[in-house]
Amino acid sequence: MDYCVLGLRDREQWLQELDKLRDIIPDLHYQPKYLALFGSMGEARLFIYHEGTETVIYPFFLRKVNLIPGLTDKLPLDLYDITSAYGYGGPLATPTAGDNVLSNFYRCFAKYCNSQHIITEFIRFHPVLGNHRLMKNHVEVERVSSVVCVDLRGSVEEIWSGYQRNNRKNINKAYREGLEVILEEAPAHFTDFLAIYHHTLTRRQAGNFYYFNTEFYEYLHRELRGNFLYAHTLMNGRVISTELLLYNESYIHSFLGGTLEQFYEYRPNNILKHEVIKWAKSKGIKYFLLGGGYQDEDGIFRYKLSFASNGVLDFYVGKKVHNHGAVSRLEEIMASKKPRENEGYFPGYRRY
Repeated sequence: MDYCVLGLRDREQWLQELDKLRDIIPDLHYQPKYLALFGSMGEARLFIYHEGTETVIYPFFLRKVNLIPGLTDKLPLDLYDITSAYGYGGPLATPTAGDNVLSNFYRCFAKYCNSQHIITEFIRFHPVLGNHRLMKNHVEVERVSSVVCVDLRGSVEEIWSGYQRNNRKNINKAYREGLEVILEEAPAHFTDFLAIYHHTLTRRQAGNFYYFNTEFYEYLHRELRGNFLYAHTLMNGRVISTELLLYNESYIHSFLGGTLEQFYEYRPNNILKHEVIKWAKSKGIKYFLLGGGYQDEDGIFRYKLSFASNGVLDFYVGKKVHNHGAVSRLEEIMASKKPRENEGYFPGYRRY
């Protein structure tokens, strides 16, 4: 048994390790170019564990705890924590890896965390791959919400019949109103996209994280060519609803987007999603992950559910404290600050 840890400079070896798991159909979230898109989250790493013919891979971001405002000058040594990339992640293993291999993997990973002064670990598991099951004996696994997934493996007619009746009516209404959807694998209408997306963020009072900078989009357009799609709904030639989606050969994800509220009545986002589903189906993509709402059963969740009545999946996260003493000390130091996040946010010292 042995392990190694790769960074973004080891792209070729990273991709070779992913290829060993091709039977599992890893999502775009496991690709080094996807993690590089979110470089502001930390340093991208891929932990690889080998035992005989079995392999376990685990991508994550390494974040320096000392950089948290309020802790910069308070720690006698450098401390780190790790988190999944935006979206989904967590360990994946070859299909024949049993409990013993997984236990050995995590024992090895925990030793690595100790040696690197990694004090906490947070995982966003993949709802289709169900990889929370691999970690249930090793980290605290918690179901936090539901997400909606459209299964594209059926026929076009089966997918359409899986829409809720009201959604089918809204899509037909949008066609009658003369709305048109254009799908582009290049940022031809990027100015329209950005204006509507930022307008939507402002309306929803979204956090600063979602206002991505110019370099973010330039990198995405350059390095993820062939993995992104812009969808725009037009009314009389004007973009009124827009979405940026990310995809690979098996999965497509709603990523960023928005709609001008004065056009809601024409159902521009319903027709947009429907045209994306048809496009993805034609490409042989198997799953369209729409995400969830702010909470289960809210309006956004119910809207997404209207595209897949039987498409509800559980979304799990994993939490692990590797150094309880360090975490307690950090929370004591931060206790006098006003928390920005809710009680229960993990790790607790990043609430502030």
